[in-house]
Amino acid sequence: MNIYKEASKQHLRIATKKGPLSVEQLWGLSLNELDTLAVSLEEEYQNSGRKSFITKESDKSICAKLRFDIVVDILKTKMEAEELSRQKTEIRDHNRRIDELILRKKNQELENMSVEELENLRK
Repeated sequence: MNIYKEASKQHLRIATKKGPLSVEQLWGLSLNELDTLAVSLEEEYQNSGRKSFITKESDKSICAKLRFDIVVDILKTKMEAEELSRQKTEIRDHNRRIDELILRKKNQELENMSVEELENLRK
């Protein structure tokens, strides 16, 4: 089952330093806050009592895993979005520099033309 569907079905809340937050509210946390939360949720999951591959996971363990998976997914999604934004900014800045150089070259070509050539270019 989709982790977000399961979280909404359970009315899942995740304990944070800001108090219990819904899944929607987790998107408002910073990357550092999400990272800290993911680390604590991973520890909680590891200490939730699931120590066997033979016995069935407890409800506590399943819920701990769900909270951890959601926080990690949100963290990864936000990191990917931040990286994509950084790449777009780099491309935009690069293209802006190229456009400036092209304009400078065109102006330089015009400056090197004779008066007669410039007059012929008038519209």
